[in-house]
Amino acid sequence: MAGNEPNGKSGIGRSVQRELDRLRKKVEQLTTRLQSEVKARELNVRLAAEAKKAREQVTKEAKALREQGRKLASQLKAAVTDADKRQQALKEARGKITELRAELGRRTADLRRKSDELKNLAKESGHRAAEIIRGKGQSAAEPSQPAAGQTPSETGPESSSSDTPTSN
Repeated sequence: MAGNEPNGKSGIGRSVQRELDRLRKKVEQLTTRLQSEVKARELNVRLAAEAKKAREQVTKEAKALREQGRKLASQLKAAVTDADKRQQALKEARGKITELRAELGRRTADLRRKSDELKNLAKESGHRAAEIIRGKGQSAAEPSQPAAGQTPSETGPESSSSDTPTSN
């Protein structure tokens, strides 16, 4: 039985050794798992910090864009108002041009009429002057008096001192 004892001790030693190996393996697995969890947590913390920074940046940019949008809206409103004012001024200017053209037409017609009247008066004056020159032997009162059957309005305006020749 003395030979069996070392065999018994060695059987216990082997089982302890196996148990130790199993425990060491379990410790290695747990250590590896713990290290991977630590890395995962570090990664999560880093990602959370980066996400926070990104959120802050996006918030900052959104605020800047809102402000820029307000400015652009204000500028657009001013431009539309300015365009409306210009459109109104254009309508008023067109109305004024139409009014001025009508006035120009009236004045042109009036000027044409007066020009025709002056031309007729110049012709009459020329005829009178010719009659006066031709009729030097006649009295000066005869040409200014209406002829028989004519009214004073038919002969034209009364002769004035400018119609009669003056002797120098």
